[in-house]
This record gives sequence, structure tokens and C-alpha cells, in this order.
Amino acid sequence: MVAPSSSKSTANPLRSVRVGRRTIRITHPDKILFPETGITKGEIVDYYHRVAPVMLPHLRGRPVMLQRLPEGLGGPVFYQKQISSYFPDWIHRTTVTKQGGTVTHVVCDDAATLVYLANQGCLTPHVWLSRADDPDRPDRMIIDLDPSTDDVADVRFAAGAARELLTEAGLQPYLMATGSRGFHVVVPLRRAAAFDEVRAVARGLADALAARAPDRLTTAGRKADRGDRVYLDVLRNAYAATAVPAYAVRPRSAAPVAVPLDWDELESANPDGWTVRTVLDRLDRTPDPWRGFTRRARSLEAARRWLRRNEGSRS
Repeated sequence: MVAPSSSKSTANPLRSVRVGRRTIRITHPDKILFPETGITKGEIVDYYHRVAPVMLPHLRGRPVMLQRLPEGLGGPVFYQKQISSYFPDWIHRTTVTKQGGTVTHVVCDDAATLVYLANQGCLTPHVWLSRADDPDRPDRMIIDLDPSTDDVADVRFAAGAARELLTEAGLQPYLMATGSRGFHVVVPLRRAAAFDEVRAVARGLADALAARAPDRLTTAGRKADRGDRVYLDVLRNAYAATAVPAYAVRPRSAAPVAVPLDWDELESANPDGWTVRTVLDRLDRTPDPWRGFTRRARSLEAARRWLRRNEGSRS
């Protein structure tokens, strides 16, 4: 399922990667980016090269914000939107509007771009929920489950409850371990509604979900108001907001990665349960749990009707 490794071992780090018609020279491949585990820059580049076939469907066509850690964990962190002037011309890009002007983002459409970005110290690419050809209309909605405690049972409960409610509302929810502390529940959408409409529906669904278990779930924006409850965050459903895509590396000590899950895995899965050194084995033996994702896109009409019918139960 994944491409063969381009490096023989961490003791003999790769110096260049051949990706299709392009050869990308890797600078400082033996630089340690994750001190606790000894994971090097070369290993991260190799990981992204190998995972590209399954990761690219979650990246193609989308503006990317680069989270760059050129010195690794413990060093400076940069969040870059504007593409660097020295990036090669073959990297795709898109110019979108922002308050007071425009910004030109990278669009990661191929494996060579993914490898190039990793060599530039981009540990985590963050993507828009819309695509560059229609940036105002998202093709997915996300409820980010943010736990207030370290008890994974809380966020598993939230994910299961979200699945039940979203399915009732006529949507098709998918589950992703974020590689951090929580899960994302992701819904494929037809590109018919603007971000403001999607966010309003997402907020209504989150409020309805919190009302079902007010002692365990909340939509309170202030941390001080959440207590030990899981926060149902819908703020990513906005123009220019970004989310971590499937198989992205997270800047945490063990180099965990975001992983699409089957709902049957929820009761045993941890949000940070896979790393760059373990997830490739999973890809070799586990069918893609998000197969058919785009074909199951729905409009928001059924969800709007569901919200109107259930409005009284949330008051």
C-alpha cells in the first residue's frame, strides 16, 4: 500500500530522494528532530515519501499552511501561509483573499511536493476544509473533540455520541485519531453551502450533542467554563481555518501521526496511538477505513431539517 523506503537505515541517512521525475536533495538528514526517540529529519522525509500514496487524497487541491520546526522539537516553530519565494516553480500554488489583501499558499498535489516540504522543515501540513477551485465552499465539516482530562474514555464517549447524532441528522461521520489528545469526527459534504452556513449547522449539532450529555460534553469556549467535560469545537469550519490531515506527523515526543479509523476501533484506539515508526505496518495490513469518503458526501438539508425538528429538546 505504501511506497518502498528510499533510505537503507538511520545509520546511513538518505541524501536525496527520487520522486517521479524529480530528485530532491535532502539537507542535514541526520539532524535529530525528536530527541526522546532519536527520529531524524531523514526519517521524517522518508516517512512522508512512503505514506504519500494514501496521504495525498487528503491534501490535493487544498491550500496548505506549513507548520515548520527546522530544528525539531524544542526549537522555534513557524506557521507559514505565504509560499516562500525560493520554492521551485513546479510546486502548485493558489492565491486566495484575506483581510486586506491576498496570500499565496502551497497546494500539495504530488509526492514530490510532500517530500520537498518535509525537507524544508515542515513537520505538519495543515489544510483548508475547502479546495482551491472553490475556496468559499467546504467539502467537509469537522467536530474537533478536545478533552479536558487525560482520561481517554471521555473522548471515546464523545466520539461515539457524535457518530450517533450525526447519523440521525442524515450525515455520514468518519473518525480520525489526531495524533494529539483527541479525535476528529469528519463529515464529507457536497460543495453547496458556504462556510458560514456549514459552521452554523455544525454549531447547532454540537449544541444538540452537548444537551444529550451536559455533564460530559460542552460547547463552552472558555476553558474555565468546561470543567472536566469534552469540548465540542466547531471553529475549524471557517474560511481560511485549517485542520490536520490524515497521516500528518504531530510535533510531540514520539512523533505520533493522525490516522483514519474504523468506528469498530474506537473502544480500543488512543488518539496518539500510532507513530511514524508504527503506522506503516498498519497501512500494510489494514484496509482504508475511509474508503468511499468522497462518494458519501451529503448536503446540509437533512441536517437542517433535523435541527428544526429537535430545536425544542435543546432549549
